[in-house]
Amino acid sequence: MISEIQITPPLATYQNPAKLNDLRRINYIFGANGTGKTTISRVIAQAPGHEHCHLLWQGGLPLEVMFYNRDFVDRNFNQDGPLQGVFTLGENQVEAEREIARLQPEIERVNGQISSLNIQLDGEDGQSGKRKELADIEPALRDKCWRQKQLHDDYFQTAFSGVRSSAEKFKDKVLAEQATNTAELRSLVELKEKAQTVFSNNIVRASLLGNLVADDLLVAEGDALLQKVIVGNQDVDIAALINRLGNSDWVKQGLKYREQESEICPFCQQPTDEHFADSLVSFFSEAYDNDIQALRELKENYQKASEQLVATMQRNMELNHPFLNAELFSVEAQALVERLKGNQARLTKKLDEPSRKVDLEPVQSLINKLQALVAEANKATIHHNQIVENITTEKNTLTAQVWRYVLNELADDLQKYQQLKDLLIRTIQGMEQSLGDKKRQLRDLQDQVKELEKQTTSIQPTIVAINDLLRKFGFHSFSIGDADEGRHYRIVRANGEDASRSLSEGEKTFITFLYFYYLIKGAQSPSGITANRVVVFDDPISSLDSDILYIVSSLIKGVMEEARGPGSQIKQIFLLTHNVYFHKEISFNRARPSDGALNEESFWLVKKLQHGSVVERCATNPIRSAYELLWEDVKSENISSVSLQNTLRRILENYFTMWGGMGKDEICALFEGRDKLICQSLFSWVNDGSHSIHDDLYVNHGEQTNEAYLRVFESIFDKAGQIGHYKMMVGYQELQPAQIAGEIEQYAEAPVVQAN
Repeated sequence: MISEIQITPPLATYQNPAKLNDLRRINYIFGANGTGKTTISRVIAQAPGHEHCHLLWQGGLPLEVMFYNRDFVDRNFNQDGPLQGVFTLGENQVEAEREIARLQPEIERVNGQISSLNIQLDGEDGQSGKRKELADIEPALRDKCWRQKQLHDDYFQTAFSGVRSSAEKFKDKVLAEQATNTAELRSLVELKEKAQTVFSNNIVRASLLGNLVADDLLVAEGDALLQKVIVGNQDVDIAALINRLGNSDWVKQGLKYREQESEICPFCQQPTDEHFADSLVSFFSEAYDNDIQALRELKENYQKASEQLVATMQRNMELNHPFLNAELFSVEAQALVERLKGNQARLTKKLDEPSRKVDLEPVQSLINKLQALVAEANKATIHHNQIVENITTEKNTLTAQVWRYVLNELADDLQKYQQLKDLLIRTIQGMEQSLGDKKRQLRDLQDQVKELEKQTTSIQPTIVAINDLLRKFGFHSFSIGDADEGRHYRIVRANGEDASRSLSEGEKTFITFLYFYYLIKGAQSPSGITANRVVVFDDPISSLDSDILYIVSSLIKGVMEEARGPGSQIKQIFLLTHNVYFHKEISFNRARPSDGALNEESFWLVKKLQHGSVVERCATNPIRSAYELLWEDVKSENISSVSLQNTLRRILENYFTMWGGMGKDEICALFEGRDKLICQSLFSWVNDGSHSIHDDLYVNHGEQTNEAYLRVFESIFDKAGQIGHYKMMVGYQELQPAQIAGEIEQYAEAPVVQAN
């Protein structure tokens, strides 16, 4: 049977989604014309234009759906040819029925197994079960994969290219990589560092840094002149004096002044002879001059080498090299520059004072540090340039390594996902295989039943049954006969003439209903008469006279009672109508509690509001008699005195005057004083015969309240001997509408209470 109907807008008068769920065996749907009832029936029929609306079948087993509506009448009665025959089990059917009866429980059992498997696979609501469990593991893995993407997306956008905007695509890529990725697993730090180069949009070759050459500087540090005491000729008589002074460098400088004033001593400014001048010149010999020249060249070479070294360091820093530790290089370079300046100052001092020994500060350690930084940067540069030359291959390699890292991060999740997926797939495949076997078994059983039905079916029992009903209900001018060798019906007069075109609209509707009534108990072909089915009555009383309406109601109620049985072929009934009296007649059931519905039934109201049609489930039967609704006003706590008086008058008119034959004067005579005045006002409308509210129809005095009217109203029933009816109607005793009618009938037959 159908457990849920989903209406997906826009559709006819429905602008918002509507749903009828938890449907039962018997489902009453009431609504005025144009509210959207027919749309519901067309959704059940999956009529053209309504296929997008969903039907949820219990156990996933669709049944045959049979409709009685205006289309059925037009399609079957107003056709050019005769009606199709309704096949039922005919004579000589004992053995076939016995075999069909034996097969039916087996069919039900297999149907139950198929239903159970469908529920396990798809759940009661079609949205759970094992298939849903299998589908649910995908979003769970997708979310975990997506979190990894978000965690690393800033660094690895190129690696994630093509799947960065879709969590589902990213998950699919992870699963694809899991099956094929054999890349080497690298650390995240390595991958990020490499990605800055390989995935850069502006990757270009980098230049090598200049090596720091310092051979001349190192040679200068060990030159013997630095430790040599450079002095003049010791064989000259003035040598002893110069040595005693210990300042030959100062004497050497004095020679410059002697050349300017050859007769004046440059030291004491006293006149000197030629011998003194010759002695000074002889003291500073050629060997001395050679040493000084060598020392001067040493200083120049050292300065030149220093300048070259500083220039190389400066160029390296100006390159802003991507792989050079510029900050550390700058610090070390500055230290070297300071040391070179210091050494140059020492060499200058040696020239000024050749007789002094000097030591140069070693620069080897500083140069080594700088050269190590240069070598490290050049090594990275060479690797970088190799990457540039093979950028496509490098990108592919790094992309694979990035995905390998992601797979490693998701390893536990992927393992659990795959284990659960494999288990669910095996389970579902096993269930599907079993389901296929059960469906084949069901088809075999159904084929056996069809063959048995073909052997025993006939349209004659249906002809006899319809004609019998027509006679019982007073239709003697026409009947049903067979045609086309017992395969179809025809409608004939007593003299054998065709009567199909001379029937009234009501007669056409009635006979077509009878045809449908037997069709749901049989089939239009010699097989399928025992198939389970869902029956839909969509406004079945259109064009019927009131007496035929009750006949149709009785027949439908019989179908409903049959559907309540456990072995019935009719598994579910939908009854849609806009007729209040028909709905009340067809839905009456003495067993139904006053404050609810039976377990096997549901009530629905279809309304058309400003924003479109809506469907509401009702806990109880929404259609009640006007007399019951009047008593609802009596029980209401918020009703004005004027409205209350009018309601009380209508109840008294119906119960006492119309049904009980008891007059106003007889009842008012039971009261005295103010209560009598109130009682007379309540009956004044009855006497007027008016259906309007008049100013003189209620009593206006200081203490008058709703309680006064209600007290007198109750006293009327008490004094008239009808307090039981009063208590029943105000809720002391809950009874069904038929019981209310029964009590009214008893009251009408009881003797009238006379006034004292």
